[in-house]
Amino acid sequence: MAPVVLAIESVHGFFYNLVWMKLDEKSASHAVMMPEVIFIMNILNNRKPSWFFYLAWIGLHAVGAVIAWYMTWAAVSLIQNVIGSTILVDGRTRIVEDFLFMYLLFPFMGLLTGIVQYTLLRHYLPRMAWWIAATVLGWTMPMVIGRIITPLLERGNSIFPIMLGMLLIGVIIALPQWWLLRQRVRHASWWILASGLGWSLIGLLNQLTSEPSYVLMVIGLLPAIAAAAACWLMLDRLPSYDLQVAQR
Repeated sequence: MAPVVLAIESVHGFFYNLVWMKLDEKSASHAVMMPEVIFIMNILNNRKPSWFFYLAWIGLHAVGAVIAWYMTWAAVSLIQNVIGSTILVDGRTRIVEDFLFMYLLFPFMGLLTGIVQYTLLRHYLPRMAWWIAATVLGWTMPMVIGRIITPLLERGNSIFPIMLGMLLIGVIIALPQWWLLRQRVRHASWWILASGLGWSLIGLLNQLTSEPSYVLMVIGLLPAIAAAAACWLMLDRLPSYDLQVAQR
């Protein structure tokens, strides 16, 4: 996974220095290597995320989702080559692809989403080393408590239970991240609200539309768009932290 991290770091570092920092060539090279210096400079200059931050947020989430999808299919294919196309679960024969796909997709999504968000947020929030782990945990938790959510998602064409189930998924995913955010920004609860709203809208629109798969992929970006809105509120519009937070 190191090449993925390095690739995202390189792309983001280049555009960050080009569009945001506007440093000379020597300073830019140090900025990529020393994110903690960038963070302190942002606090001292009261620097807010620019429009590029939010475009990068949504765009990199889309790229990460596609990569996670292909990683999941590759993992399922490898497992099928080892154990075959079916598996016995609770005395029932299940198709490996159908049974394992979501159990693999969510952790992969958590990993790549965590890398993307950490790469962008670390310039504005202190002590973010645990963000990737918190994101993976959040994306894994719905799998653990799926017995509560699954009945809501399997109620045919009833919109409200599906929206409620998707809302719970969004809230659960956001909880570990909120635990870290609440120590770094005011109004961290916006993160949970945005995640729940984004996921519930997925449930609503998927029920109301029969559009092609590319439209559904755009709909799948709603949580990322909602999270970008939460970042805008926490980092730009609402009162922010001061330098003392960064020095703890």
